[in-house]
Amino acid sequence: MRTSTTRSFVIGIAGLVVLALVVLFGITASSGVPGAAKTVVRAAFHNVGAPLKVGDDVRENSARIGRVADLGYDGEQAVVTLELDGTVPVYADARAAIWDQSALAKKFVELDRGHPEAGSLDGRLIPPERNVGSADLDDVLDVLDPATRSALTGTVRELGGGAAGHSQDLHDFIEHAPAELSGLGTTAGALSAAETDLPALLARADELAGAFAGHDRELAELVRQAGDTANALAVDEGRPLRDTLGNLPATLTGAREALSSLHQPLTDAHGALAAVRPGAQALGQATGDLRGVLREAPTPLGKVPGVAQAAEPAITELTGALADARPLVPALSRGLVDLASPVNTLAPYSREVVEFFRRIESMVSTEVAPGVHGARVGVALEGPSALTGGLLKDPLQGQDAYPAPGAADREHTQSPVNLLPGGNN
Repeated sequence: MRTSTTRSFVIGIAGLVVLALVVLFGITASSGVPGAAKTVVRAAFHNVGAPLKVGDDVRENSARIGRVADLGYDGEQAVVTLELDGTVPVYADARAAIWDQSALAKKFVELDRGHPEAGSLDGRLIPPERNVGSADLDDVLDVLDPATRSALTGTVRELGGGAAGHSQDLHDFIEHAPAELSGLGTTAGALSAAETDLPALLARADELAGAFAGHDRELAELVRQAGDTANALAVDEGRPLRDTLGNLPATLTGAREALSSLHQPLTDAHGALAAVRPGAQALGQATGDLRGVLREAPTPLGKVPGVAQAAEPAITELTGALADARPLVPALSRGLVDLASPVNTLAPYSREVVEFFRRIESMVSTEVAPGVHGARVGVALEGPSALTGGLLKDPLQGQDAYPAPGAADREHTQSPVNLLPGGNN
């Protein structure tokens, strides 16, 4: 009996010890394992906000590295004591910021321990100029006037009501979001590709936005006109626009057929314009001369009536003379036809004919005595050539009795002995 009582007592004592250890662990859980190494850092803030409390997390890159051990004030600044797990280095350029952990205003301290090049912090206070204080939603709302806050409240209320009324649509959106986000990833990849040259695109967009600067009034007028146009399109609940869009396919089909039928006429017109182009260019080049003629023509044209009046009697008499000469026209025509053959024969010798008469004039103009002119005429025969009509040539003479056109002046005697008077030419 005593053994059973002793055993129960020991078990009870052990249970109490375990319970005490559990309670002690629960009490000290927020501050870490008792006796573990700690690194203490103090940071000053201009505003820590009411939601920041002792025991809140201290994080680095959003990973927990410690807790807030104490909150105090030193003059007009708040001093937050940060207790970091383990022995970790903190450098002189360290900085801290108070961030929101959730939409319920729970806070945590984000710590940047700095860089080794700056040296150790050595327990010094991180100044508030390098830290970022708490920015609460109520501080943001304090800058709004009552009317704006009321309107914002109504907007949030209506947004909540609308979201609740479209819960199924929201569910569908979330359900299809993975596929849409995949497409968004593809779009982001295309935008980040080197071929896209997104910086250049943004630069051009900035230039375009800069081009609108100073044109606010014109843009406002354009927006107003666009609103008037939209109101006009929405008249009668948009029925005219709906009817127009309903008839648009048939209209476009008819327009396409009409444009196809215009292809051949336009091709012909292109050919005609191509043919007219040289004449149009020539007309354009002659426009200056034509303008000059039209500008200078009034003076001579003003003299035409007087000349016409003076010439009228002569023209009247010439009309009668031409009427009397009309019977001679057939004979003159026949004479010109008969004259065509000898003229065509003599045409190649036109230079020789002119030279012949020039030499005749030179010959008869020779003055042998004062007031007396004379001429010497010699006849040269070529022996057998003259008797046979040129069939047999004189072997002692090199001249041709019937030279080709333009060859008479180049005829010279080639015989070493000239038996006829008159020289070798």
